[in-house]
Amino acid sequence: MNEAVRSVAITSEQLAVLKGSEWFAALEPAFQEAVLRSSRVMALPSGETVFHRGDASDGIYCVISGAVCFGAIAPSGRGSIVALAEAPQWFGEVALFDGGARTHDAWADIASTLLHLPLRHLTRILADDPARWQQLGRLLVRKLRIALSLLEDMALEPPRVRLARCLIHLLEGYGQRRAEPSCSVRVSQERLGMMLSLTRQTVNELLRQMEREEIIQCRRGGVHILDPGRLRDAAQVSS
Repeated sequence: MNEAVRSVAITSEQLAVLKGSEWFAALEPAFQEAVLRSSRVMALPSGETVFHRGDASDGIYCVISGAVCFGAIAPSGRGSIVALAEAPQWFGEVALFDGGARTHDAWADIASTLLHLPLRHLTRILADDPARWQQLGRLLVRKLRIALSLLEDMALEPPRVRLARCLIHLLEGYGQRRAEPSCSVRVSQERLGMMLSLTRQTVNELLRQMEREEIIQCRRGGVHILDPGRLRDAAQVSS
């Protein structure tokens, strides 16, 4: 990652976005202050790498604006996208817990702004109060629960249900947003297909079906949710 993309301070507007993170908002004030004091803001152009698969951990990140894609390249050269993070989602904590390497490539899907808490500072913050490990663990466990649910969906649920649940996860920032979610998801049909292991044609057919039912509206580069309640019905999840 190019060091030139770093800036030195967080603005009041960016801080407001950060406080929209359910995980960050639940931290004790001293932990929040330590994170803010030790972090830096990064402005990344579209396509800029955050980290590569196999890299050593360099800390954790929060998306302030834009979006970050996570994926991998197979030996055949075929690429995949497994997840998409938008504001105010945190990521990068997995390698912190096991000391292992990064599990996926991460890059800015569009011009994006991230908050980066470097590993050396995070390690010190956690050493100051070991109970903070539990708070960081909650972030990891929330993602683990969702990942296990997605694996179960892959094995048991039909494509329509999986697609509806994916749209809900994206709307809600995978459970990390405090505020009421917006009604639009900025994601292409191709990327939805990669995330769900479905063909683009299948995704298109399912979206058009939901559009005819006036649940969603397909837009260029994304999906607008017309009826969140009926989308939840399609996903077979409770409100």
